[in-house]
Amino acid sequence: MVLEGSKLCEQIENVVNFVATEDLSGDTSTSSVGAKLSNLCIKCSTVAQGFLLWARERTNNNEFANTAAYPGTAPGILSLLRIIVNHHPLLRGSAIDIALLFLDHSNSELTYQKMNDIKEQALRVLLIVATKGLAVDVFNAVGSKLKNERSKIDAGLIRYFVAGTLEIMRPPLSLSIVRSMGGMLLSPKCTEALNVIYFDSAKKQKLSDFMGYFGDSVSNERSKFARSTQNDRAIATALKNAYAFDKK
Repeated sequence: MVLEGSKLCEQIENVVNFVATEDLSGDTSTSSVGAKLSNLCIKCSTVAQGFLLWARERTNNNEFANTAAYPGTAPGILSLLRIIVNHHPLLRGSAIDIALLFLDHSNSELTYQKMNDIKEQALRVLLIVATKGLAVDVFNAVGSKLKNERSKIDAGLIRYFVAGTLEIMRPPLSLSIVRSMGGMLLSPKCTEALNVIYFDSAKKQKLSDFMGYFGDSVSNERSKFARSTQNDRAIATALKNAYAFDKK
């Protein structure tokens, strides 16, 4: 099974398009390369881990993004990444690292919309990982990426990710979430991207509500129970000031 998975990864390197899928039943011997590899990754965590190692090596620099195969194979890699996240809990941390690699890709020959679609797909993988118990890891990773001046995450992608975050997160919020998500939201790139008319009023209202949830999590009344620190309360105050949309 492992050897077959290795051979399928080699085949993917020589195609310009492949489709990953969870809709598999019966005999897969005549299925496409993507379907066969999806089936193996679902059934065997070792094969799934092998695919992640291959994917990291394949996507670790911009050379892959400039190949003719990129527009057709990048969505397939991200789709299989999502499938692995759903089926193998211990591999979700590795999936975060690989999804982040796609956010730094660029290809001058592809349209902005095509590159944006691929990066939005990578962000959706991160959001799915966040719903699986690794929200703190996701926010820390994205926050670190946003603080890097060379990062290729533009304002539109930041708005897309934050809007998705607001859809999946619900109070009460732990202090770990306050620190990780709050740190991300306080990055200069984030505050600049969200304090504009392109982030519509409904989303701004949701974000404003979250500032209240952050405040509730670190309030003095709960500090002994929650063990919040002065720094936690400073984060909540800074967030409230940064996203006080009604005062702008």
